[in-house]
Order: sequence, then C-alpha cells, then structure tokens
Amino acid sequence: MRVAVLGAGVAGLVCAHRLSCEGHVCDVYERWPGLGGQAATLDVGGGELLERYYHHLFTSDRHIVALYEELGMGDELEWHPSSMAFFVDGRQWAFNGALDLLRFRPLPPVARVRMGVAVLLLQKLAKEAGPFEAITAHEWIASRMGRAPWEKIWGPLLRGKFGERAEDISMVWLWNKLTLRRQLEGDEARQELLGYPRHSWELLFDALRTSVEGGGGRVLIDRPASSLRRDGSGFVVASGVSGSFRSGHDPRAFASPEGGAERYDAVVATVPNDAFLGLLDDDLRAAIGSPYLDRLRATEYHTALCLLLELDRRFSPFYWTNIADTQIPFVGLVEHTNFIDPARYGGRRFLYVANYLAPGDPLLALSADELLDAYMPGLLAVVPDFSKDWIRASWLHREAAAQPIVTVGYHERIPPLQTGVRGLVLANTTQIYPEDRGTNYSVRLGGDAARSLLDAASLLHA
Repeated sequence: MRVAVLGAGVAGLVCAHRLSCEGHVCDVYERWPGLGGQAATLDVGGGELLERYYHHLFTSDRHIVALYEELGMGDELEWHPSSMAFFVDGRQWAFNGALDLLRFRPLPPVARVRMGVAVLLLQKLAKEAGPFEAITAHEWIASRMGRAPWEKIWGPLLRGKFGERAEDISMVWLWNKLTLRRQLEGDEARQELLGYPRHSWELLFDALRTSVEGGGGRVLIDRPASSLRRDGSGFVVASGVSGSFRSGHDPRAFASPEGGAERYDAVVATVPNDAFLGLLDDDLRAAIGSPYLDRLRATEYHTALCLLLELDRRFSPFYWTNIADTQIPFVGLVEHTNFIDPARYGGRRFLYVANYLAPGDPLLALSADELLDAYMPGLLAVVPDFSKDWIRASWLHREAAAQPIVTVGYHERIPPLQTGVRGLVLANTTQIYPEDRGTNYSVRLGGDAARSLLDAASLLHA
C-alpha cells in the first residue's frame, strides 16, 4: 500500500516506521518545520538542541525504551535522580517521598498521614481504571484524604492545569498519575529516577525518518495536509505551502500550491480532532457519519503555553516545582539543568515556565516579553532574589491541542481508531486512555494505528 500519515509527532513517525517495516510506502506530512510534535526540539544556540516543551521518561515507560532498543539506540537513554517540590504557603517544600510528606507543614499532621495512606492504598490495591471512571478526582480526594489536601495541594494543581473544569476531572486521570506513571520499587522508592536521551529526542526522530525513507517513503516537514477527500477506493491528500504553520492549526487556513495533491491507498491521521475535522470534505464527513464526528467535537483541549528561559545561574534547587498557589499565573517550573548536568550545554542553564490555559485566555496572546512581565510577580514569589538580569535568552511556544480534558464518562466518548471509512484511521492523544498523554504512550498509539490499518486491510482481502 501507499499510505499518507498526517503528522510527524511520535505517534505518526512510529506508525510510518511500523508500516514501512511491513513493506508499505509512507509519506508523512508535518505542519511544523521539524519532527516530533510536542517533543520537537529547537536549537538554543551553538548547535545545542532542547525540547520546545519539557520531556522526560519514567522507569515504567516500556514502549519507548523498547523502541530505542529496536533501533539499536538502547545506550542513548540515561536515568538520573529527580527532585520535586510544591510551592505553597510562600515557599518550596521538597516532595520526594514519605519523609517529605511527613515534614509537609502546610498540611496538619493528621492530614499528612491520611493523604499518605490514601495514596499508598491506591498504588497497592487499585489495579484497574474501572472503579474510578464514574467519580471525580475532587470527590475521591475529599472522601479519602479530606478537605485540607484538596485545598492545599490537589485543588490548586488541578485548577492550574484544567481551570474551571478542575472539579469535573475524572479520578481516572489522577489514578494514572499516582499509580501507572510511578511504579516505584526498591531503591527508586527512595529517590525517583527519570530518563532522558543523551542527545535530545532528535536522534530518535532521525532514526524513524531514516526507516521511513529506507522503505521508499518521504517525511515532509513544513508541509502539512490541507485537505482530504476520497478518490475511488483511495484518498487524495492536498498539502499546504511552506510556512503554513504560521497560520495556526486549522488546515482550512493553509494555502495549497498548484498540483500539491497526491493519491494514496490509505491514510492515518495523527492530528488533533479539530484539525482532522478541518481536513474532511463533505463526502468524507457524510461517510464517517455523525456519531463518530460528534465524538470528535465533544473533546475539549487546553493549550500548553511554555516559556523557556536561559539563565546565567540556578533558579532553585529542584527539577520540578508544582505551583499550588492560585495567585501565581503559571502551573509549574521545570528546571531542566537541575536534572541534566549544565556541563552538557557548556554550563548554560535552562528553566521552563509551564502553563495550561483554556482557549481564549488573554495570556495566550502575549509575546515572550509580555508574558515574562505577567509572570514576574510569581517568579519573585518563588525566588525573591530573581531578576530579569539573570535571563540570557527566551523562547515561547504554544500548543493548542496539548491536554485533553478528561472528565467523568470520558472513556465512553473516545473515538475508535477506525473511522468507519475503509482505509482511514485516526490516532491522537484523545485516544490514550486511561494513561495520560506522553511520548511513551504515543509510541504505543503509533503501533496500534499501524496494526489497525493492516488488520482492516487483511480482512478486506481475506
């Protein structure tokens, strides 16, 4: 088959790699002028690559570790100690294990113990998502941990990530965060280890591109799909011109060059739901049908807004600081060079200021300098000595469909990979469930998408 894969994020690249290994020829279309989607890198100067959005791996992330091994790159992954804190009541509190919880004075002693026991029982006994699909995280925390942990920790964190939807978020989302993502045993129960590649994620993306091109395909960056229609038993993909990424995410805004359309036997779309809807012509919409399209429209996303700062000194002692203060207009501080030695970057230091915002939030319209001004009171609250003089450079990135809003009943609204149109598969972050989005699960999703397409093709020819 000749297959078009729409999107060169991790899921799209892995899907095209899997199909290429099975003898199919894949063309991968990508809006951004680079590979990796939300894991894409940027050159921060001197040839040093860093992710636009902070990334790391957990020791439980077996899918991406297996992919590195498969590609002969197993020694590319390194595992380093992590350090985490909560900012609450005017200071950072270390939060790396049971002893830190017992020392966590923002909570009364009884609440600390009750919270610790609730998390421990969840990790030991709750092996399935099912019991948590009909209850919100707010309801579960209030009943199992009490009011204080919600008010001091979980409420501010969920409001920072999900805004007005904080009290609607399914307990499945938090169950995943507290169990699947952190399956800590042995020495790691005392200090968590996180993974990161020696040379950024770019080497992985290059290896996947080489695989696709070795199978006769192409990886077309800065060339998004702008429309999709059927042509007999196949499909026609029209592509946008270079620079279309500056027009946003809606394919209908991408100008198409003359003759910029090609025919394929099948299509795997790894773009967000709204972008997928924007690609379809009326005939495809009708063929897919309202029930499936309604599932796509029902999905809500929040935008990731990430300000990356290069500093001339360390900002704080921690890699990851969760902001549990509703007066601070960002949700997290991720100091990459408290995780990876600054020597790797010639002694340079990097801090991500992380945020998730509802569409239309005024902060999304600001420039990097304007956003820094808005964030300065919050940064000074965390580190009173901080000054703009510490900043050597800054980069700002926005990802409109970064975080699906996982409310109660979400599992019933997930669209299946098969769209109902023969040869057309959709695979994106909304279908990663019950786990939260991430590179590891995008690897799995890309493999699932390839298998779904091949299984449908084999049934057709059986």
